[in-house]
Amino acid sequence: MSSPEHLLPSSATVNLLQATLRDRVTGALVGAALGDAIGLYTEFLSAAHAAEAYPSRRFTLAGAPRPTPFKLDSHRAPKQPGDWTDDTDHALLLLLSFLHTARATGTTSSQLPPQLSHPPPLPSQQDLARRLRVWANQGFRPLETMPLGLGRLVGTVLSTAGFEADPEQVARAYWERTGRRVAPNGSLMRTHPLGAICAFREEGEAFEAAAALSSVTHVDPRCVVACVIGTGLVRALVRGEVAREEDVDAVVQRAVGWYRGMMRDHEGELDKEELLRHVALENGLDDLNLDEQAAIGYVYKTLGSGVHLLRLALRRMAGNKGALLERSRLFEELITDLIMRGGDADTNACFAGALLGAYLGYASLPDHWKHGLRHQEWLLGKCESLCQVLGLREGEYNGQEDRDTEAQGGKPAISEQDMEGRWMALQQTTFKKMEEAAKASASKAAGSSWSLPWQRTKIKQ
Repeated sequence: MSSPEHLLPSSATVNLLQATLRDRVTGALVGAALGDAIGLYTEFLSAAHAAEAYPSRRFTLAGAPRPTPFKLDSHRAPKQPGDWTDDTDHALLLLLSFLHTARATGTTSSQLPPQLSHPPPLPSQQDLARRLRVWANQGFRPLETMPLGLGRLVGTVLSTAGFEADPEQVARAYWERTGRRVAPNGSLMRTHPLGAICAFREEGEAFEAAAALSSVTHVDPRCVVACVIGTGLVRALVRGEVAREEDVDAVVQRAVGWYRGMMRDHEGELDKEELLRHVALENGLDDLNLDEQAAIGYVYKTLGSGVHLLRLALRRMAGNKGALLERSRLFEELITDLIMRGGDADTNACFAGALLGAYLGYASLPDHWKHGLRHQEWLLGKCESLCQVLGLREGEYNGQEDRDTEAQGGKPAISEQDMEGRWMALQQTTFKKMEEAAKASASKAAGSSWSLPWQRTKIKQ
């Protein structure tokens, strides 16, 4: 009879599994940033205008001859190809909050899942609230980028007295004041790192963290359950527990069951039929009407588009038996089709990119996208730190020594006067860019009127 030692995986098997898990963790975080950056090309456009602006349906961020230029307008002009938006900024605030109190001793675990004696605490509502307020006033401090794209709901809640002390209470008061109707996607876009962070924690703990961190700004039941589902899916994908569409449905059912069992009565009754209509589409993405101007930021549109792309990926991989070539182009094809439908394209593709990246892995993300992502090396460094903390990569890490993880990114606070100067500099740079583009084009459209480009709030909620 074999001894228990003979049943343990070999060191080579453990190393291979760790490499696979690292690839999925990194794929989720970088895949989301890529979806965000590619989605910026068509954000706020209708599908018809997206087709007119990008008739080739081809986008590149790296390689010859140059990155695909934006349709230059007041929304895109302040950015450069390869930039991510506020969606990824906010997701990274959550990741940095976690890393700030985390440590890694320098050696990987010989067990899978890794057995961490003292797992780091998950981000708190108050810490995320504090970081969001810093971002709104001063930008993403580790990279010194500007706070472009602040949504109406988030902007209102962040500026309310008492937000840092009790953000959920402030968010709930806003929801009540607006008639309990507002359910935008601003919390779903930021919670995907929790799926990776909680990869080796109980599913219920991941659900609870997602619900709490959604409620920092978004307390509507649709927003909360969307974050619970999204976090659960990323976690399951990283763990390799999603191979069929039935596995997707099972995560959704468990998330809904958890929500109904744990959330308070005054949260409001969840319309399960409406939810299922969005996560089990009968006619594909056409059902979502993603460029519906009055509701482009509805959270179920983002949730439904991401879940549908994951279903398509599962079908394609099953039909092609996981061929390497198929994996390498699948992410690009699915994300491109999604963003060409316009609407809140960056947020839709950010969430979908997290799911697809966690499923396909970083190695399968298109090279001409990921190598053109601005701040790629910085982001990969944070992915590496997370993998060290999760016990998937050797190397010591101490979040207290990583200045990027501080609320101010290890830098002195920026005064209001200096921020105004930065806004003015951005305005001037953007004005010059628009002026040069107009001169270079003889068409009437290029010379049409446009509003000042550095709007600090989005049209959506």
